Amino acid sequence: MTQKRSTWQKTAVKAALDRAPGFVSAQELYQVLVQEGQKIGLTTVYRALTDLVQVGAADSLASADGETKYRNCTTDHHHHLICRSCGRAVEFELAGFEAAADQLAISHGFKDVSHSIELFGICGDCGVSG
Repeated sequence: MTQKRSTWQKTAVKAALDRAPGFVSAQELYQVLVQEGQKIGLTTVYRALTDLVQVGAADSLASADGETKYRNCTTDHHHHLICRSCGRAVEFELAGFEAAADQLAISHGFKDVSHSIELFGICGDCGVSG
């Protein structure tokens, strides 16, 4: 895949994503950028986010309501624990899971297997008790 050129718009979207506390929608990022005085279109925000996901600089996931949300991310493999209330995300590893998943795939004749794990709950800061 060829590296797409960096533009001021993509830089602005990345900076706004870096400041976000967790997963946010393209519309939420767009609103932040407009409030900061950026002259940028919503389509450009979507395009920049898509590019950032493609190069591994951002993660995306479909929220419970079907909307795609984005967050700044490391390039190391990891999983997410995500607050359904505020969108805050915590990266975590599952010890032994990778090896178990690889063995499961091999035992069923699969190869080149990938996975993504997102766990959803309510974080302690949101204080929702059950």
